Amino acid sequence: MKKPSFSYFPIVVAGVCLAVFVMTADAINIIHPKYNKGSSDIIPGRYIVSFTSKSKSAGSIFTQSLQEGIESDLKVNQRYSHELFNGLSIKLDTTDDAIHTSSLQTILDRSDVKSVTPVRLINRPEIIVEKIKKGKKASTPSVLPHAMTQVDRVHSELKNKGKGVLVAVLDTGIDYLHPALGGGFGKGFKVSNGYDLVGDAYTGSNTPVPDSDPLDKCGVASGASGHGTHVSGIIAGYEASTNFTGVAPEANLAMFRVFGCTGQVSNDVVIKALLMAYDAGADVVNLSLGATNAWGTTSDTESDIVNKLVEKGVSVVISAGNSGAQGIYTVGQPGTSKNAFTVASVENQYYTAKELTASGIDHGILYSPSGVDTIVDNDVAISDKTPGTAADSCTAAQISPDVKGKIALIQRGSCNFSDKVNNAASAGAVGAIIYNNVDGSLSASVPGVTIPVVSITNADGKELVAAILKGSVKITFNHAGAIHPVTDGGSISSFSSNGAESELNFKPNIAGIGGNVYSTLPRYLDSWGIMSGTSMAAPYVAGSVALYVHSEGSKKRQSISFVNEQFQNYALPTKVYNTSTIDSPIRQGAGLVQVYDAITQKTHVTPAQITFKDSSDSKSKTQSITITNRGSKTISYEVKNDISTAISPYDVEASGYAPLEPADNYSAAAKLRFSTKAFKLAPGKSKKITFTVTPPKTNPRDHIFYGGFIHVVSKQKSNGKDIKVPYFGVVGSQKTLPVFDTGFPTIIDRQSNEYGPKDTFTFDRSVKNSSPIAVIRLLTPSKTIKAELLDAKTKKVVGLFLTGLDYNGRNFLTGDTRYDQYSWDGTYIPASIPNAPFPIPAPAGTYLWRLSALKLLGNPKTKKDWETYTSGPIVLKN
Repeated sequence: MKKPSFSYFPIVVAGVCLAVFVMTADAINIIHPKYNKGSSDIIPGRYIVSFTSKSKSAGSIFTQSLQEGIESDLKVNQRYSHELFNGLSIKLDTTDDAIHTSSLQTILDRSDVKSVTPVRLINRPEIIVEKIKKGKKASTPSVLPHAMTQVDRVHSELKNKGKGVLVAVLDTGIDYLHPALGGGFGKGFKVSNGYDLVGDAYTGSNTPVPDSDPLDKCGVASGASGHGTHVSGIIAGYEASTNFTGVAPEANLAMFRVFGCTGQVSNDVVIKALLMAYDAGADVVNLSLGATNAWGTTSDTESDIVNKLVEKGVSVVISAGNSGAQGIYTVGQPGTSKNAFTVASVENQYYTAKELTASGIDHGILYSPSGVDTIVDNDVAISDKTPGTAADSCTAAQISPDVKGKIALIQRGSCNFSDKVNNAASAGAVGAIIYNNVDGSLSASVPGVTIPVVSITNADGKELVAAILKGSVKITFNHAGAIHPVTDGGSISSFSSNGAESELNFKPNIAGIGGNVYSTLPRYLDSWGIMSGTSMAAPYVAGSVALYVHSEGSKKRQSISFVNEQFQNYALPTKVYNTSTIDSPIRQGAGLVQVYDAITQKTHVTPAQITFKDSSDSKSKTQSITITNRGSKTISYEVKNDISTAISPYDVEASGYAPLEPADNYSAAAKLRFSTKAFKLAPGKSKKITFTVTPPKTNPRDHIFYGGFIHVVSKQKSNGKDIKVPYFGVVGSQKTLPVFDTGFPTIIDRQSNEYGPKDTFTFDRSVKNSSPIAVIRLLTPSKTIKAELLDAKTKKVVGLFLTGLDYNGRNFLTGDTRYDQYSWDGTYIPASIPNAPFPIPAPAGTYLWRLSALKLLGNPKTKKDWETYTSGPIVLKN
């Protein structure tokens, strides 16, 4: 046995570790042609059953006949009787593995069952807290980003504000009583439709309690962020008195609440909401949610329904994800769905920050409130008798009597914020300002106090201390905030998830404004606020699509694929921050949405995005685009290659193939050889341009992502503007990349002791918590991992000890996704029984584990495309 393992393995107690729940990959070992294992984060015992029949009675017939044929208790969580999907979401009793497995087998064997997929969890939308650097002010600063996207021109010149378009939002609910969101719910109101599918108390792990009212009334104490209200305001909010205008302020909203006040959501609820949005007549659906997993070819049912909605003429706009700091392959599902319009985030040019002024200081000081901003103007006093120490205000005896009736100025330090504030409050302070004890901003959350609290930077705090030591200082608060420029405004947000999709398909597709976005919040959160995330970028694009839909009027609408391409054709490629270099398409897609041009320009290019895959894919090296003049005037064009920054995913010399977090920019340019470089295009005519790529001559082992834009340059700008088509490719063969990180897989026990390939693990089934645990860490995504059980003596495969390790995303260097753990229960699916449906107890004996991961873009039938690990002996005792 090895010594206790490194600190990155969590302590495991009674089957639960500090990072993840230790379990088999799909919570049950089973193989069946109808069983779609899907991806990660599944819920044991929960399944989505799809029927072969489209009959509305299929669900009732299934449940009535099944109750007599299975031993397990069966509960129906969701019913789907719909033209797009006919099935059920069910829960089976998991207290007895044998009964659970037998019941699932019975379901799979039924002729009326088309497929079964485990239900999985989707995390609550993440709100990004950004460190903002001030930029230079322009002549007409505005916190609304509509000048960046041409939305302002659509409003003013086209008189188009999205009237008559319905945008459905799947989110945390909405405070429709907010004046900017219409002040009511139902027919005649801005929020004209919707439903609460879950209830306030829903967390993803308990039973939803739906009702017909999607109102977000969670309250401050719940810790709810008001995410759905913020998203809704971006799309369609409007309030004249505050000069706030959403992207499509005359559009209607339908809120389908899929999150409670806290927690996650199961994807069977999201499926129900997607179908309800379709039935409500939504023109556009916005999903600012997802799971970080770059696979777009999974059998997850919600991805299938996203694709079907788009085929039916509904635009589905989905956030790309907020894992850009973790490098490549970080886009998320269901944004990886083939037909989804997946959105990256661009930083706003301005943000509104709450600001205080202090007598004796000649500049404003930015502050962040803890909770609702109720602090009032007053004199300020230094809280501690000896300010500037780590223990500032940590005891009542340290508090200066000067704070009575004033705002206490307190330095962050060695005890809880609440202790410091409560000590000051006990001495009579009526408010508190906490300043950081290190460089940088501070956003302190201080629950359990009786006076309002705000926080400021270390430098501003020290300046206030110096001013107070010279004399009395009066603080005045600008609660509404002041407009400040953002240094990196107009560039891709650092948090915005990077592509590509795991099989080098094109994701994200486009970008919207998602950094430092000012919008509506529930009234219990002070009605207004700034949030950042691709959660904000997606609704910006959803509102933009609503404007396009309105522009089509009553005439026959274009297909969603055409509309998406039109937006991509005229998007604005962004630059790498503080450079003149175009950013990579795997970060920005086609670039920042430009709504006026998308609506008004008549030349169209298809396809609107190109992937050259990697160096091993010779078929993709020569491709073509077709340019069609749908206008009334002849236009002359030239075609050229605009190079973007390349992306270096790894520092091979320093760390091998551990992905860089974040990925680095790199200078490497591909060459494009065009069949035609100049041409004229008459009205109604099309021109096909063929082009061949010569990738840059970088070292193939570095796997550089190169990219750029095919630039179709108009020679008569008054007749038609330039068009740009993004492309990317990879130098080198992705299937040469290692899958497992160095030292992985490995085996640990419940005390986190590690066992190497030469160590023997003894598993006595009669001893509780003695099972071995496989710890896996992936450098690159793997489509499937085979978990084979070998006879230690003969080295022959006796079966599979885990199933369901399919569509695996890569692990990160930080957070809860650094590795995955799977515990063995001593059962296996025998290799000797073809298509054995479920596992049986393995006989006592000595075994080896062999874990084989399919490399990226690898052929499962080719031995060299698999990477294999074999464990040391595992002695199984009864």
